[in-house]
Amino acid sequence: KQWYQRRVAITAGENQAEQAVLDFVDSSSNTLFGELANLAIGQFDSVADIKSFIEEYVSKDLKGKVASDAAAAAKEAKKMANEWCSSGCTGQSADFVEALFKGMHGGQCVDASQFCGPCHDNAHAHFSAGNSIPCCMDNVIQKGIAAYEYVAEAYGDQVNEWVGLVSDELSAAANAKAVEYRDAVLEQADCIADAYNDHIPDCA
Repeated sequence: KQWYQRRVAITAGENQAEQAVLDFVDSSSNTLFGELANLAIGQFDSVADIKSFIEEYVSKDLKGKVASDAAAAAKEAKKMANEWCSSGCTGQSADFVEALFKGMHGGQCVDASQFCGPCHDNAHAHFSAGNSIPCCMDNVIQKGIAAYEYVAEAYGDQVNEWVGLVSDELSAAANAKAVEYRDAVLEQADCIADAYNDHIPDCA
């Protein structure tokens, strides 16, 4: 009886989740996210559909490379986590981030997600006053940058190919919205990179 009740609850939850997705698609049919959801629903009706997609668009060599890189990344992440904890970096980083946000807040900087402009200027002033990123935290940042650059070089062409496949299925309005989101993210990322590059700590 308990198994049956559990099964009924799970099925009800699945049905509710599916209906929520369908409601979202219906309410967002003219948006980028709505079109992406429609595309996914139309393309993938089952696990078999996902497997077929992978078989068609992901080569055996690429699967092996992804598996190898994922294993190496997991090993490095575990090592970094141990180093982070053993060096007391959690407390150092928390203190740094708290001080940074306090230093940034003020004037016209009221939303850190919009970093370009006043928030960037306030962050620059905060760093210039002698506040620096903890070296243990910067070590993680540097490794993150290296990992991003590796992924971009190793998988960039394949990702662009997949993006092209999706783009071909979207409307002109949805593609324009995607470009708008991309440009906004890149603008903020460039401002953050500028602030970081101007104040990289001396951890030699």
